[in-house]
Amino acid sequence: MIDLNSGDERIPFTPVALYIDYISIQYTKYLKDNYSEITPRDFTYLSTIHHNPGLTQRELSEILFVSEANVAQIIKRLEKNELVHRGSDENNKSKKILNVTDKAKLIISSLLKEMYEFDSKFFDDYSDEEAEKFKKMIHAYYEWANLFVNFK
Repeated sequence: MIDLNSGDERIPFTPVALYIDYISIQYTKYLKDNYSEITPRDFTYLSTIHHNPGLTQRELSEILFVSEANVAQIIKRLEKNELVHRGSDENNKSKKILNVTDKAKLIISSLLKEMYEFDSKFFDDYSDEEAEKFKKMIHAYYEWANLFVNFK
């Protein structure tokens, strides 16, 4: 395997976003190799719906910064694959709400378990405080990127 960023001397000069992209590419490959029924984008949609049951397609589009048309297209496919159920709101029948199916819950649980195991192995050489600081820094980077993108 070629190391695209070998050498500690390059670390200070490599943008964090490039590392995030490299991680995303590896994550995509992992999902393709081990979870043929979902894509990384699917997992993002499924986990967001799972953690926010009863979400509408509009709310999901706002959370994920994508168009409602994009959400509708992906939800239609997830529904066809029996991973998402689209139902009516009891208070407003014209409002469609989203929930994951039991099949999706199994996939989410399995993949989250693997992610937690990966995190555990990764952080073996770090203290709990260092691990927490790293995660807070990644979260702060996400929040800042979100503000930056929406500010421009």
